[in-house]
Amino acid sequence: MRSVVLLLACLLLASPGWAQFAPATTTDHAAAVIAQAKSDVRPIAAELQTRDLSDGEIESRQALIPPIQARLAEVLANLTPRQDDLQARLTQLGSPPGPNQPREDPQTGQLRAEIAQRLATIKGEVAQARLLTLTLDQINGNLSDRLRENFAARLWTGTRSILDPALWGDFAAALPADIARLARAVAGEATQAAPLVESVRDLAVAALALLGGLVLVGPARVLLNRLGYRHAARAGGSARLRRHLLALWQVTVATLTPLLAGLLVRAALIDIGALTADANKVTALLVRVGVFAAFLAGLGRAVLSPGRPEWRLAPVPDDMVARLAPFPGLIGVTAALSAFVAGLNTILATSLGSRVASDCLTLFVELAAVGGALAAVGRARLARLAADASPGVAEPESRAPWFLATLAAWIALAATLVAVLVGYLALASFLMRETVWVGAVLASLSLLLRLADDLFPALLSPASPLGGALQSMVGLSRSSLEQLGVLLSGLARLLLLFVAWLAVLAPFGAGAGDLLGRVTASDFVVRLGLVAISPGALLGGLALFIAGLFITRAVSRWLEVRYLPKTDLDIGLRTSFAAGVTYLGAFIAILVAFAYLGLSLAQIALFASALSVGIGFGLQAIIGNFVSGLILLAERPIRVGDWIAIGDLEGDVRKISIRATEIEMTDRSRLIVPNSDLVTKTVRNVTHSAALGRVRLVLKVDAGADPAKVSDIILRRLRGHADVLDDPAPAVYMTDARDGALEFTAFGYLSSPRQAFAAKSDLLFQIVPDLKAAGVDMAGPPTTIHVVMESPKAAASSEK
Repeated sequence: MRSVVLLLACLLLASPGWAQFAPATTTDHAAAVIAQAKSDVRPIAAELQTRDLSDGEIESRQALIPPIQARLAEVLANLTPRQDDLQARLTQLGSPPGPNQPREDPQTGQLRAEIAQRLATIKGEVAQARLLTLTLDQINGNLSDRLRENFAARLWTGTRSILDPALWGDFAAALPADIARLARAVAGEATQAAPLVESVRDLAVAALALLGGLVLVGPARVLLNRLGYRHAARAGGSARLRRHLLALWQVTVATLTPLLAGLLVRAALIDIGALTADANKVTALLVRVGVFAAFLAGLGRAVLSPGRPEWRLAPVPDDMVARLAPFPGLIGVTAALSAFVAGLNTILATSLGSRVASDCLTLFVELAAVGGALAAVGRARLARLAADASPGVAEPESRAPWFLATLAAWIALAATLVAVLVGYLALASFLMRETVWVGAVLASLSLLLRLADDLFPALLSPASPLGGALQSMVGLSRSSLEQLGVLLSGLARLLLLFVAWLAVLAPFGAGAGDLLGRVTASDFVVRLGLVAISPGALLGGLALFIAGLFITRAVSRWLEVRYLPKTDLDIGLRTSFAAGVTYLGAFIAILVAFAYLGLSLAQIALFASALSVGIGFGLQAIIGNFVSGLILLAERPIRVGDWIAIGDLEGDVRKISIRATEIEMTDRSRLIVPNSDLVTKTVRNVTHSAALGRVRLVLKVDAGADPAKVSDIILRRLRGHADVLDDPAPAVYMTDARDGALEFTAFGYLSSPRQAFAAKSDLLFQIVPDLKAAGVDMAGPPTTIHVVMESPKAAASSEK
């Protein structure tokens, strides 16, 4: 055994795989990387402890962290498998012999010692790399906290109000110095560009770049838009899809042409050295704000399509389009102006009075543009609602999203105005910037969601090349292709919603949670046992719960309207599935809200036990109906569309909700039945499990009629009726013979119980004339003779 171990050790030492664990190829490189990481991390950590950092300094320090973490991750990726291999080889060699055991071979002991030493070295390096990685994560978190603190300090720091006369006095006093500072910047740029005038090559580059930029924002943009209209008019497919694709093309052209023009001109000026450091920052800022303004203008033109109503996405008449069309571009220009002025003040380091005054003026201009747009949109919405209320409109839109979005925008504008008036300029700028940005994101999201709804079903249609290829190559049926298209559109909607959520939060940066920070940090705290809940937490939990319900409702509606109708499921199962998704989504929303409040499962159980006392006193019926509704959806003894009878009442099941079930009677009225009654009482489901309908005819004829002849007439009419099934076969029975009449009972089966009433009427209209034509008389009611017995006294009195 000892010789086998020695041979194995020699093979390990001689193998090429063992050479990779030599210190020269492992520990030296890892130690160098770890030492360099320590030297890079040390000054950052020291700065966090010793001084305050500006936003730019914090962002520059944060940019240093990912490369260090990447190098450490590479070291860990190399050392971890080697550590595991060394540990496995050490385990193969076994433990050293004890005092009373035979001595092992010296080479085996030396090999074990070397492996243990190298394993200890690698373990130390792995521990250091992991500790440094954790330290970098903590430093990155601290830097993010600093950014949030700086943002909160600016956000809630008051400045002078626009109504303060001293502000305008300081602005007037500082204006000459700021103008001189601007003049020096312009003079510096002129000095920088002056030698370039003598260079033919530099002048040619600048002229060509400027010409290319003008062509891009002018003729090229117009030509590309016309090509988009021409292609959309000639392309096949639905008109709705072509409108959305054209709108996306217009937005893309409107955004990319000024972007490419600005980058081209700026790259040319940088190449010839015509820009100073400040001019370089100004041109970059100008390109950025110009592209955003062009994006808003293009988005408004794509949605409203002025002058081309056949391509219009918004359901707005031409007169309202003429009023709304200028506002998207106007909002883009005012937002760009506000951002450019604020950035220019920062680049030129203007005085505080000039910054405050210019920011106030640009904010008021932006407020006026956004407020005017909201007012115009409100008038257009009222006109649309009036059109929806007129006869002939079959698909009115939901008013809730419009109402909530408009209300939120007006609240933001009001808060911005108040913040400007009381002197919180940073807060006002933040609110105004986010209002415009969120509006742009939501408008883009609406366009992309509609495009996703139309694009994937069209691409996977059997008539499309892709759908036809899938149908022929994979063997998918038409319904499967439709389901796949709807599923892909649903996944695209989820992805778009996620991206839009990130886009909405992106400009918040470090201040995403600081706007409600004052409320969250309030001393007013509600304590539930060991859990402290602040007003901010309550608002956040309520917001999450409402958002969860909204998402659940949207998913359930998407299932009911778009996806489930494409499947082969019956309407009852589709309704049950959608209702189950609704219940599950509401339950998840409650759990998420409780988790945000900091309530654990044990505390939720304690709360539920306390709630059970109230249930025992006053909510038994409600909880019973809720549980009964779940039973109805799970067992499905009654489904939507079934024809049921409860006592003397019967009708069609139209909706199974949480508390009750709606049954539509024959007169179109609705019967609301608690779910517990459907579970605990006797209910007849006429159409359950594809039940057959049955017609029962009872006919009485004169006793002198030929029974066989009567049976043949009735049976012939039953077999000849279009709705009567051949299997089970119709049958005629003579069920009685008394009082001078023969009674016949006939049965015929139909494919649905709903056909029974009409089929019975048709058969009676046919059989009765046939019997009369054959000389068979219908039996009338038996003659009844009433005999009245009177006493002798009564008879005598009647004679008198």
